[in-house]
Amino acid sequence: MSKDVIYIDTEDDITSIIDRIKTAKADIVALVPPKRIGVLQSVVNLKLLKRAATAAKKHVVLITNDTSLASLAGGVKIPTAKNLQSRPEIAAISALEVDNNDVINGEELPIGEMNDAMGQTVLKPAAPPTAQPGEPPLSKAVPLKKNGKNPLKVPDFLKFRKKLFIIAGAALALIIFIWWAFWLAPSLTVAITAKTTIANVSRNIVLDPAALQTDANENIVKPVVQQLKKTNSVDFDATGKKDVGEKATGTVQVRNCDSSTSFVIPAGTLLTAASGQRFNSATAVSVPGFSGSASACRTTGSGAGNANVAIAAETFGPEYNIGPANFTIAGVGGDVYASSQAATSGGSKRTITVVSDADVEKAKQQLGTQDAAAVKEELAKQFKKEDYRLIEESFKTDTGQPAVNPAIGQETAKAKLTVETTYTMTALHKRDLGDILNIAVREQIKAENQEDIYDNGANELKFKNFQTIESGKATVTLSTTGYIGTKIDQEALKEQMVGKRYGDIEALVNQNPNIEKVDIAFSPFWVTNGPSVDKITITFNVVKK
Repeated sequence: MSKDVIYIDTEDDITSIIDRIKTAKADIVALVPPKRIGVLQSVVNLKLLKRAATAAKKHVVLITNDTSLASLAGGVKIPTAKNLQSRPEIAAISALEVDNNDVINGEELPIGEMNDAMGQTVLKPAAPPTAQPGEPPLSKAVPLKKNGKNPLKVPDFLKFRKKLFIIAGAALALIIFIWWAFWLAPSLTVAITAKTTIANVSRNIVLDPAALQTDANENIVKPVVQQLKKTNSVDFDATGKKDVGEKATGTVQVRNCDSSTSFVIPAGTLLTAASGQRFNSATAVSVPGFSGSASACRTTGSGAGNANVAIAAETFGPEYNIGPANFTIAGVGGDVYASSQAATSGGSKRTITVVSDADVEKAKQQLGTQDAAAVKEELAKQFKKEDYRLIEESFKTDTGQPAVNPAIGQETAKAKLTVETTYTMTALHKRDLGDILNIAVREQIKAENQEDIYDNGANELKFKNFQTIESGKATVTLSTTGYIGTKIDQEALKEQMVGKRYGDIEALVNQNPNIEKVDIAFSPFWVTNGPSVDKITITFNVVKK
């Protein structure tokens, strides 16, 4: 018999499965559930499935290896099979095994025997004891409910355990909070604003890419150079003008009445028409010598040596389209005559737009400026902003040999210039700059004044006069303003702040006459005394006057 196979998805509900069974064409319908049984885990759904299949006269088989699902299906008489090829069977339901030793026979109990011996007399409970005269009254017995159960409640252990976990968790959280609040969280920040003096800095430094490392004492810095190659193109309008056309052509007959021997007119020989137009012979031509009387040859042409010469105008243009004319032959004199019997034709001229040298130069300039800002930004991304300072003046553009399409002199209205360009930018490491600035500012500190560097001017640093010199080296001038103030031993000051309150810390810092202002901040809000040294931070604010 044929069968239909229905694959069940975990999201299918029982209604959609029943509808698919009813619309199945075969009488046998194999249901293939997913690994996660889903909707078929319910006995009620299996009964609905069985009832709908019976009503539709379909035989349903579950294809599954899941023993729990097979057991549920067996309970509602739905056969199962391990695969689509195996034989369906209704899974057996294991019967509950009852141990006879666990069955209690009331007749075997002693109270049963006593009851039988007394003729089925029902034992009555003893009367409750009464208090004797002069004794305090006895407590009342706890009455039994109608079902015979004691009304005392049994403690809920799960509820008790849940409360225990909540209490333990709250206690642990409190301990962690106390540890954090009094050992980890406390911090102190002291911002000191002190009087300072200005230290102007100006240094000429050498940038040497071949240096092994920076030598701040000698003002030699090893720079970082980044390059970026791009193939750029730009479209431009052609504006050059050029005259083009065709040369007029024709044929000239040469008559020799001068020499009795033949001679050759070489190719390219100039022939000039009586009206002034200049033509050149297209090929070399041999002119035969004349025979007979020279006078008869000159007057009637009798006995002349004749030859036809193909000619072409020296340049193009319609003005070379002339009618039959006489010509003189350069280098040939005497009684040698040349004339055309038909007009020359084909000469033409027109002006076209072509790519000129000026167009290409203009396109180069346009290409050099159109992407400069974007390329600078792209180059800057190759340096870590937090580690390097860019020298903007070092930006350099090296343009390769441009390619023009169409080529210079070719007719076109639009053209394209393509060129590979190398962009270069130089940067200096902030650490190296800091070393140079510290040396420059420290040179202005007098030993007897007990001063220190408050600000070396790194944030206001400027570069100028960048120049490339020999062997890939370069020079640049850096300038800035540093600030010098009273020397304060921060570590010693921190140790003195430990355990001190707000007013004590303020008085401690203000002992220095060059201090203008002290800002003290405890954190969190409940902290009132200075914490340990590692939790204290001292910062200096420079008064720039």
